[in-house]
Amino acid sequence: MKRFNIYTIVFAVAVAILSAYASAEAKFTMAYVSDSPSSSVPFWVAKEAGLFKKHGLDIDLLFINGSTRAVQSLIAGDLNFSGAVGTSAMNGAMAGGDVVIINGLVNTLPYYLIGKPEIKSVEDLKGRSAAAHIPGTSADFALRLALKKVGIPYENIKAVMVGGAPARIAAVMSGQVDFTVVTEPGKIKGEKAGLKVIMDMAKLDVPFQFTCTVTTQRMIAEHPNAVMGLAKSMAEAVHHYKNNKEQVIKIMQKYTRGQSRGVLEGTYAAYEEIFVEDTRPTIEGLKNTLQIQASWDPKAAKATVDDFVNLRFVNQMKQNGFLAQLYGQQKMSGR
Repeated sequence: MKRFNIYTIVFAVAVAILSAYASAEAKFTMAYVSDSPSSSVPFWVAKEAGLFKKHGLDIDLLFINGSTRAVQSLIAGDLNFSGAVGTSAMNGAMAGGDVVIINGLVNTLPYYLIGKPEIKSVEDLKGRSAAAHIPGTSADFALRLALKKVGIPYENIKAVMVGGAPARIAAVMSGQVDFTVVTEPGKIKGEKAGLKVIMDMAKLDVPFQFTCTVTTQRMIAEHPNAVMGLAKSMAEAVHHYKNNKEQVIKIMQKYTRGQSRGVLEGTYAAYEEIFVEDTRPTIEGLKNTLQIQASWDPKAAKATVDDFVNLRFVNQMKQNGFLAQLYGQQKMSGR
């Protein structure tokens, strides 16, 4: 009897140790790169709605301001996953870093150019000052693309490095600069402050990897189940976003530190249409980005999209019926 008790105790201790080890293995770190109530919302929803836990992950969700910084942290080994802009992921990989895109959440450029009321047209932007973001971010790319579309060389404006959307809008409102580039919440805030929409880039319908999730090839090799769990969490977060408006707005209020209801309502409506249900990256958008960047970057001219994307997990979600369970077989089969 004593021997049985000893064996039972030893077995229980072993199980506890193995459970603790498994729990430690399932704990990972992830960054989101914007505190604006827009493209980072699926990461917030996955955390707050318990979707990471549902798919077997213990995620420590951190804020790192700017996609470029987040990708650098991923490459340095400080993160396991991150939200990112496609350009930042591609530049990180072309610089020799271990970074790969595993899904797409927003596959277009949902940006506006806004500025002082005296700016009458896009042609008036020449020679003016702009609040810009870090090179390689989506805001930086959007500004460059908008100017390219209207025939104004980037060198013909005065780009002032300011940072995230709130700081850029504040810089225009205070008169420090003349215009900037923003997404829907920034547009709403700017218009309320008397700023003018100069260009709606969404009307250009440009395929672009605005928001995606990135990880490393090492992470995929060593923890494929965790990467699959992350991919499922993000796909389900998009579905949750589209079907739980009030809860999502409360989550947005938490992460944006009490942004006004009007801004959140407008943002929710805009991104309800934009978020990609099957979370498949835009291959066309990534190719377009490479073509544009190749004009000044020899590495981009030699690269291919396959260098930056791993479709294994989005393909598996479709093949194993996970997406069909979320949205219905008929709808997903037509995608």
